[in-house]
Amino acid sequence: MLAADYDAFVRATDQSIDKSSRERWDIAIYGLVGEIGSVLSAVKKEMLGSGSEISRLATREIQAELGDVLWYCFSLAQICGHPRNLLAQDIEDLRKELSGRKRWSAKFRTALDPKKRAQFLEEAKTFPTSEIVTFNNYQNLAFLTARTDRKVLLEVCLAVLWQLGAQLLRRKLPKIEIELNTSVKRKSVKRALGEIIWHVSALAKLYDLSLDAIAEFNKEKVAFRMTRGTPTRLHDEDVSRSDQRFPRRFEIAFLTVGEGHSRMYMNGRQVGSELTDNSYEDDGYRFHDVFHIANAAILGWSPVLRGVLKLKRKYDPKVDEVQDGARATIVEEAIVKVIHSEGVRLAGNPCDRTPLFPRRSDITFRFLDLIHTFVVGLEVETNKYWEWEDAIMAGHKVFYELGTEQQGTVTVDLEARQITFSPDVFVDLSGTVTGFGNAIVKINDYGGLSDGEADEGGMERARHAALKRAVLQAVGHDQPSPQLLEMIELKIFDPRRISIKTCGALRRTIWERKIITFRTMLSETSGTICATALALSDARDLTG
Repeated sequence: MLAADYDAFVRATDQSIDKSSRERWDIAIYGLVGEIGSVLSAVKKEMLGSGSEISRLATREIQAELGDVLWYCFSLAQICGHPRNLLAQDIEDLRKELSGRKRWSAKFRTALDPKKRAQFLEEAKTFPTSEIVTFNNYQNLAFLTARTDRKVLLEVCLAVLWQLGAQLLRRKLPKIEIELNTSVKRKSVKRALGEIIWHVSALAKLYDLSLDAIAEFNKEKVAFRMTRGTPTRLHDEDVSRSDQRFPRRFEIAFLTVGEGHSRMYMNGRQVGSELTDNSYEDDGYRFHDVFHIANAAILGWSPVLRGVLKLKRKYDPKVDEVQDGARATIVEEAIVKVIHSEGVRLAGNPCDRTPLFPRRSDITFRFLDLIHTFVVGLEVETNKYWEWEDAIMAGHKVFYELGTEQQGTVTVDLEARQITFSPDVFVDLSGTVTGFGNAIVKINDYGGLSDGEADEGGMERARHAALKRAVLQAVGHDQPSPQLLEMIELKIFDPRRISIKTCGALRRTIWERKIITFRTMLSETSGTICATALALSDARDLTG
């Protein structure tokens, strides 16, 4: 990769460009030093897991972290106004140091293999100009000036990178602190950046990583948040049978049916099992099926939801076994738990109903890369990282809303790749009647009629009052108190369908009587509103 092209990429993707020079400097310095620390952490993981799968993952992490260091080096050079390409500048500085007459230069020459030293000096004379320098050109030539090798060189790189980070941070110290803290020498930003890139290049060489590949990987990593392309084709697009593909639009209602117990209903039937948090603490994980719903909506993939909705692709036994079978289901459950646990870790407290992943920046490329390792070999492997990011954001947004409301309707649109939430719920249940209520109220008592003219606001209050009384009677309260009436929130969809949310003692009564929903009727005659309500329970609740 041409260094000039990468330099232009860094300029185009620097989101601090509109900030002041001081703010940009601080962001770049802290970012660079932080990424140096991440490099050391990744190297430690590789060393501890040498030869294992952990080691291979760590090497990929090293590649990612070295790329981040490169990005901040180029960004800082731009902020400081250095016109020359960092790579060409460092080769020129190395050539001058090796050719100099100072005592340090003599030591430098003596420490190098004579053949490599001669080769470097010869090739450095004609090293390309900044417009045509590639990272690999630089890496191969700069490595000729390495004074050590293997493990010793690795340790040198790590130690010096820490030191160079400290030298850059030293520039933020007030004058008195600079005078008192002399253990780190002052060095120009230009020279420090050149040395950082040299040691990044050497580290890459030790791990058989091309500096070109590192820069390319970094471009892909940085660009993934900024580029939203065409979504991946739905994985069941070619399935003609409607009973073996996700509906392109559907709704799932979440209900709380007991303390810490929730259910899902679709098309008037319960789907899946009744869930609890399976935890000592009330962390709302009983609503985690919304993560599977988000995966289906945005990724077009959810073996868990496909199984729950009985939409497995049995037309092809191999697809059914591999893509919709137990292993794929376990993988998705593991991914959902890993993502949720990361959100809890970032939030700090799993039980304070804090929104998880409120910012896209909470979802790092490294984390998405980890998720991708879970799904290698499954159809979802082809989905783009930004789609995973969208699924995580959308799923956790609705998860928070469900935890807040304790109920709600999730609308899924696979064509639009989105899910939306409403706190209102009506389950069109063909269940067992467990209670009946009837109430009549005078419209005029609620300001619904004035001089013979209907007032819509008053009419609406009268309808709500009648329905609340009918619902309470269906639950067993023939003479409702004002306190009981306050325990009901309802929304009227139409005369036969209402959404009800209750609290306190009334909610516990509904749970005890296993009431899932209410079917209602409203009628208006001669200045009154009549409301009836049937309390319905899921038949399975009564039969066991």
